[in-house]
This record gives sequence, structure tokens and C-alpha cells, in this order.
Amino acid sequence: MLYTVGGVGFIALGLAIGWYGLRPLATVPSILRATVKDPSGVTDSGSFVVCRGVANEASETLSAPFTGSQCLGFEYEVTERQLFGIGVPWFQAHLDDGVATRPFTLDSASGTLTVVPSAKRFALDTESTVITVGANETPPEPIHRFVDVRDKLEPVARWARIIPGLGTRRYVERRITPGEEYLVAGVTERQQNEVVLGGDLVITDRSPRQLALHRAWNAIFPIVIALVLVGVGVGGIVL
Repeated sequence: MLYTVGGVGFIALGLAIGWYGLRPLATVPSILRATVKDPSGVTDSGSFVVCRGVANEASETLSAPFTGSQCLGFEYEVTERQLFGIGVPWFQAHLDDGVATRPFTLDSASGTLTVVPSAKRFALDTESTVITVGANETPPEPIHRFVDVRDKLEPVARWARIIPGLGTRRYVERRITPGEEYLVAGVTERQQNEVVLGGDLVITDRSPRQLALHRAWNAIFPIVIALVLVGVGVGGIVL
């Protein structure tokens, strides 16, 4: 009975991790099948489109949290080097993450399309800026200001500071930079009598093929872990 209960638990955990790993791949087939359009060619609402153009400010910009760069949207994550189990191996524990965005335009020589990403969540597949700060190091001023206003980011534990490597934090930032070219994929909608790309969008500086390979590579580890957990769970039930 105990093996059966444990097996069911392992299977449930494995399926949850597998879903987490596969979720970013859900839109990849649609992106690969679609023809990349110029912003001027997007005229119908309610359709899935992939559009390429230069991102430009439509109203106002944002200040990126870790670099202070002016941008049209950003995604960030903070992790910390912590002990796992008895201390071997160490791993990057998640501490905080978030996104912010503003409407912007996607421009080409032929036309312009307004892009309105969801204020809560959008997938930003762009090159990451990673700033690493040791447990006993003073962070750059933008990071220092950010940490001061985030209740989630408590100071590194004192005991961790005496162990080399522990407490090191990684501040990862991805941005939509004005004047740079991006590929934007999502469903068009009509807002104030204008067709826009809005909602949960995929925004990347990669080609569709590069995006697919990047997401598939990132999905390998959680899928392998999921398969192992499901296998252990099935073995427990069989036993």
C-alpha cells in the first residue's frame, strides 16, 4: 500500500514537471508553420500571426531593473546559490521573478503595427544580461535599489557567507530594446478600431527555427526528470 501511494505521488510530480517543461513548446508548431509577415500585412483580427519589425516607443519606456537601461518591456529572475540535500551538489534556488511592459510599435519601411503585450505575462525570448554578485560583494546601484524595495529578497544568510560560493546571486534580465528588430507571435485583436497584436505574446530576437531549438533544448532537462519520476512511480505501483 505504501509503495502504491508513493508511486502515485511520484507519477503526479513527474506529470507536473513534464507539463512545466512542455508548456513553452505549445506555440512552437504554430510559429514554425506561419509565414513571417511584415507589420503592414497584418490586417485581420482574431488570427495567429508571426510578424517581424523594429520595436519603437509608442507612449513611454521602462527602466530595466538590473541595468537601468530604457526599454519597452523586461523579464527578470533572481536566483541564489544554495545547498541541496547534504550540500552536494549546490544549485541555483529561485528567489524572485517578474515582468513589465508597455505598448510599442513594430515598424518596417512599409508600415506599422501596434503591439500590446499582456501586463501580467508574456514570453520574452531574447538575449539575457546576467549579473553575478557574491554573498559578500556590494551589488551595482540599480540592483541595490531594486533589492531595497522587494520584500522577497532578504539578505543572504550569515552562515552562507562563510562558505565559498554559497549565497552568490544571479540577476538575469531580458529586455525589449527600442530600435532593435524582433519577431512577435500571437493572436491579433481589435482595440479602438485598430488591429493590434495583444495578450500573451512570444517576443524574440531569434528566427523561428532558432526559437524552436532554444525552447526544445530548455525543455530536455525537466522532461528527463519527469520521465524518471514517472518511471519510479510506475515501479512503486508494480511492486
